[in-house]
Amino acid sequence: MLTDLKYLQQMTGNDSDVMKEMIELFLHQLAEMRVDIEFLMTSENWTDLSRLAHKIKSSSHVMGVLQMADEMKELELLTREGKDIERYPDIVARLNTMIDVIEVELGPYLK
Repeated sequence: MLTDLKYLQQMTGNDSDVMKEMIELFLHQLAEMRVDIEFLMTSENWTDLSRLAHKIKSSSHVMGVLQMADEMKELELLTREGKDIERYPDIVARLNTMIDVIEVELGPYLK
């Protein structure tokens, strides 16, 4: 499993309604960010891609998706410096795969 909701449970006092709301928001943000990342990759806007990677990294930490947070930290640093541009597509592909898995893992919490 990619997700570990222990921190979210702690933060919300294990309130299932609040957790559900935060999970819904996170999944909605991921869907929007996926589109934004593709646009930023196509337009080669590395500055905004770095900012978006930072935002995803932060949200991922709260939701206990540490692998995604690590990937986004790497993308954030690389894009901030404009280094190793050839690695960006692979990182984004891994991100998209993780989003697919996260949607499946967190889906049951929305019922």
